[in-house]
Amino acid sequence: MAAVPVASEVDQAFHRIVAEGSRDLHTITSVAGVYRFVSAASLVMFGWEPDALVGRQQQAFVHPDDAALVMSAGVEVSQPGSSPVVVVCRFRCANGKYRWAEMLTSLFVANGEPLLVSTVRDIADRKKSELDLQRLASTDPLTGVANRTVFMDRLRQALRRLERGGGLVAVLFLDLDRFKLINDSVGHSMGDAVLLQMAERLRKFLRPQDTLARLGGDEFAVVVEDMAHADEAVALGARIIDAGRCPFEIRGEQFVCTTSVGIAVTTDSQHGAEDLLQEADLALYRAKDRGRDRAEIFDEDLRTRAVGRLGTERMLRRAIKDDRLRVEYQPVIDLRSTSTVGAEALMRVWDPERSDMIVANSFIEVAEEAGLLAIMDDQVLAQAIAQATSWRTLFAGAGFGDIAVNVTARHLANADFAPSVINELAAHGLPPSALQIEVTERVLMEASNSTMAGLTTLHDSGIKVGLDDFGTGYSSLSYLRLFPLDFVKIDRSFIHELGLGTAEQAIVASIIDLSHALGLAVVAEGVETKAQLDALVALGCDRAQGFFFGAAASPKSIEDRVLHPAGR
Repeated sequence: MAAVPVASEVDQAFHRIVAEGSRDLHTITSVAGVYRFVSAASLVMFGWEPDALVGRQQQAFVHPDDAALVMSAGVEVSQPGSSPVVVVCRFRCANGKYRWAEMLTSLFVANGEPLLVSTVRDIADRKKSELDLQRLASTDPLTGVANRTVFMDRLRQALRRLERGGGLVAVLFLDLDRFKLINDSVGHSMGDAVLLQMAERLRKFLRPQDTLARLGGDEFAVVVEDMAHADEAVALGARIIDAGRCPFEIRGEQFVCTTSVGIAVTTDSQHGAEDLLQEADLALYRAKDRGRDRAEIFDEDLRTRAVGRLGTERMLRRAIKDDRLRVEYQPVIDLRSTSTVGAEALMRVWDPERSDMIVANSFIEVAEEAGLLAIMDDQVLAQAIAQATSWRTLFAGAGFGDIAVNVTARHLANADFAPSVINELAAHGLPPSALQIEVTERVLMEASNSTMAGLTTLHDSGIKVGLDDFGTGYSSLSYLRLFPLDFVKIDRSFIHELGLGTAEQAIVASIIDLSHALGLAVVAEGVETKAQLDALVALGCDRAQGFFFGAAASPKSIEDRVLHPAGR
């Protein structure tokens, strides 16, 4: 130990306290902060020989950011009658780095001289754990950017600053287009690598004061302030889109995954943070709807639509609660026999105020966004199976075969869905062929492994599976062989021009020919004229439905068609 120039009674007292080999550092300093005694632990903890510290100012070895805290503690504890004070601070090591320590300081008077006696404990490991926990609580564990909690806090702070500083706050909400395909085709590890690269790209051109966060999955968001005009936010959105267009290189492979961006801006400090994020989300939805790989800004049109969506959602929730969901059935015609061989179950909501049915086109999108579609589809499916049971007896020998029901990806991804449908048919004494399940192109293009498993289970049980609205999405004819399908429904947009000698006739002919080559039946929807019907018959289409044969209506309308075909 270093020589200690203090009274012998102090030296003796201190040596009784400090046992040789103590892992903690023990020091004595003057009230002015000059080291008078330093124990041998200083070498182990901080790399300093005790003699190198004695006679020097303690503040010279404290991190600048912690110096005021340590000085304040010294002043506080030097007052007569004061209690010991604990300070957590960083000490400078002999190698120039800083190490976290906890210092307990108390007053000791020797020969009338007040001295500060401190016990310093190494808490570097504890502090690291605390910082790691803080980091986990505030950052996304995969990308290291802020998480949703921090994002919302920064957004609220930015909005409050508008009150005194003016300007503009923008939120950019973005996600990677068709990112799900990467996860499902090459695995989540590759998907995670794409997200990491995207986060790095975004960091490079965002300003230090901007907040980048990952909200979940492939969704990122940015808080931007100190902007003079909304055009600056739009320009930032364009840069984000450019960043997504460059291929992601991972393990020697390249992936292209474009980006869609929704932008919302405000100059109002009273604008709610959640509202601003929701507005950006609505703008993102419009960017997706308009083709993806683009940016859209929230405007009054979207605001009006948002209010309308809220009203629609409330209407749907009331309808579910009041049991006002109904099913109407549109006849499906066999084009060879001209008989009514099936029906499509279509969801409706009964409006007691207008004494009329509300068709699905006016609420289906809102139902899906609000998480109500699965509940509504369950009710439609239950009603359709009950109706099929009734018709099986009524239509015995009449050639009526099946009812088609549309289901969502969420249903198919549920491992219990397919078995429950199969069991429900069996419980009603119905063969699997009494039901057809229809899915849209979007469901198939974004299908997860669990969704495909659900489709396969239904198909293998004998329930017919069909691709609805074919031609409106991003799939191609070659995709038809990749999925467990029994039939294809050609979208009405192609049927509309049939019989007029247009290119649509060639497209429909190609769909029919290839589908038949793959063993798939073809149903045309939206048939409205005799010319369209004649063209479909000439092209060899199997079935058709549309206003030419009859609109969706009550079960009785189907019963009349099947039981009294000559009278229709």
